[in-house]
Amino acid sequence: MTSSVALCTYNGETYIAEQLDSILSQTLPVSEIIVCDDQSSDGTVKILKNYSEKHPNLIKVYENSENLGYVGNFEKAMSLCTGDIVFLCDQDDRWYPHKNEYITRLFKNEKQINIICHNIKLFGEPVNSTDEITYWDLDTNGPDQFTGPQDVIKRILFQGNIFPGMSMAIRNTFLKEHLPLQKINPVIIHDYELLLLAADKNSVQTDTAILGEYRIHPKQSIGFNTFSKLKASEKPPITREALFSVFRRNTFVKETISNLQLSPSLKDGYKEYCLQYYKDYMKSLSPLKRLIAGIKMKYYFHIFDYLK
Repeated sequence: MTSSVALCTYNGETYIAEQLDSILSQTLPVSEIIVCDDQSSDGTVKILKNYSEKHPNLIKVYENSENLGYVGNFEKAMSLCTGDIVFLCDQDDRWYPHKNEYITRLFKNEKQINIICHNIKLFGEPVNSTDEITYWDLDTNGPDQFTGPQDVIKRILFQGNIFPGMSMAIRNTFLKEHLPLQKINPVIIHDYELLLLAADKNSVQTDTAILGEYRIHPKQSIGFNTFSKLKASEKPPITREALFSVFRRNTFVKETISNLQLSPSLKDGYKEYCLQYYKDYMKSLSPLKRLIAGIKMKYYFHIFDYLK
């Protein structure tokens, strides 16, 4: 199977060489590296052209005539990929040498799978821990807990995406079927949209192998504010604010199901999820506080109206 890398850059001169070197060091070489630069104003393009001159048959650099933004730039890069497998790639991370070989083998063996997500290690100065932390370590309901066919779609739709693009590989036939992206709202970016569509058809596979490193730094588009403040031992508490957030998300869930034409049964599934969260919250209270909270929730806050 052939493999393409969809690499997007924007003012990434600090780390882009390190990322490209990690891709060029694969035990199974990738077939092409498609780079789309979104009008960088630093030395990124110069670095890219130097690499392209050294590897003219492998690295193709495209300079956008206008700034497309994060999602638009990835959409363009993905559309230009010709390999059987497409890896999404940020400018500031690092691949482990066996990533392409490992993922290619999985796709060869799993014909029905359209997206494979692997685990990644977090690194960078803001990661406030002396322990090795992976992306999935920070999630209390992550892939290690998945046992049923709908676990992936329920997790990423009900609670939010836990699979960053740089940990994803996509079968190109599936990818091209879903381009251009629907972009139904700003929250559901390119990788999230594709994951939802594939997970709805039970064609997402998660693998515990750590195949790369996710860099945490202040200038990254997504991740810094979330991961620079977390430790692997931390677990989110069940609070009243968290409860309201879960109930309010029902509108988002319903609209996503409708706009992406996901399984209608997920609507009832989310209501069940909300009610279970409510029960867990009430159990965390003392009997007296539970009685008062129950009355307030129903008659003062009207929390159940969010499920209509």
